[in-house]
Amino acid sequence: MNRLGLIIYREWITRVRRRAFIIGTLMIPVLLALGIGIGAWMENSELEENKVLVVDLSGMITFWDETHQTYLPICLDCFPKRANLEYRFADSALADSVFLASDFTSMVLLDDAILQHGQAKNLYEKSPSITAQSAIERDLSTAIERFKVKEELALDYEAYKRLKTKISLVGEDIITRDGNATGRSIIGFVFSLFMFMQIMVYGMHVMRGVIEEKANRIVEVIVSIVRPMELLAGKIIGIGLVGVTQVMALTVLGFLVFQIGGQALEVSGVLTSGTNESVDLDFETWMASNDLMGFLLEVNWPLMVACALAYFSAGFFMYAALFAAIGSAVEQESDAQYLMLPAMLPLFASYITAVMAIENPEGQIAVIGSYVPLTAPILMLIRLPLGVAWWELVLSLSGVIATAYGFVLVSARIFRTGILMHGKRITVRELLRWVRHD
Repeated sequence: MNRLGLIIYREWITRVRRRAFIIGTLMIPVLLALGIGIGAWMENSELEENKVLVVDLSGMITFWDETHQTYLPICLDCFPKRANLEYRFADSALADSVFLASDFTSMVLLDDAILQHGQAKNLYEKSPSITAQSAIERDLSTAIERFKVKEELALDYEAYKRLKTKISLVGEDIITRDGNATGRSIIGFVFSLFMFMQIMVYGMHVMRGVIEEKANRIVEVIVSIVRPMELLAGKIIGIGLVGVTQVMALTVLGFLVFQIGGQALEVSGVLTSGTNESVDLDFETWMASNDLMGFLLEVNWPLMVACALAYFSAGFFMYAALFAAIGSAVEQESDAQYLMLPAMLPLFASYITAVMAIENPEGQIAVIGSYVPLTAPILMLIRLPLGVAWWELVLSLSGVIATAYGFVLVSARIFRTGILMHGKRITVRELLRWVRHD
């Protein structure tokens, strides 16, 4: 093995063997499995039965039925039968102790004030699920709307219903014919956040490694055997391979968690269709029918992982070269703070832009940032799940690679001088002088 290969292997093997690296890599798929399990549990918890007492204090939506000796809604269609939602009606509220002793899960109080402010008090011991609360609000809104129309003598309710129109937008990309842009942008943001953290963490590893070897004077022995350029390239490639190893390990572990976890959920019987006659579903069908997680099956995961590896490799080279140059120019980490600020600003700017781009991933700022080399590794990943033309990927990635190559050349000039310099506080002007020096 040549000298460069030895440096790369040493930087890689000393880090992947560390307990912190192994534990950290294994924890991420464990958290993923917990997330899937919690999602399934939350979906199943939505099926808990809700028995609601609607107290119509003003008699707006109910009447007393002599035949059944109970209060019934004037508009029966306003309160359709649902699998896990049952209504009862009354004209007076239950005392707190009586309500707590009953089997009601909620008690809704309606009076004339609802016609002005549109709010009704909902008393409960245990907060209902979002799904149940939305259904209750929708049913009560329809009943109150029916009452308002009835009060208008010149307005016929059947004619009003025919005229009333509710619009909902179903998004679809005209090129890919895919929808759910919001969910896809969240996937892109997760990838971009992971990219941001990986570049920051392993870039700092490069800087700290250079500072440590310079402070211990080990580097003076090393450069007597290898050229500074070989040492710099070996460090960047070796530590970069640690990041690539982690990404690949997480990909394999994530796939295994998805498969094994899905089979475990199928066996447990947690995955049901949610209808009156519960039907067990396979994991993929449950995912497809789940409003919160269905879009995960629509993402081109092999493309996302391949692009993540490509952008990480190029982006890491670009920023690691800067961090290595900074590490070689100082003697301790505290001295590097003022030099790190300009190097880290593009990373933080791209992260902030990625946060804003969740709502509009195809906005002008996100699109422009995906072509700028310093921000492209973060911002292109947030656009990728929504569909990006191949030439955009090639153009963006080529810019990052070209910029990384230029940064390595510039950083090598700083590195070869800085690693052997001690006892002198380095200024930006001094660094520029090293760059111009052949």
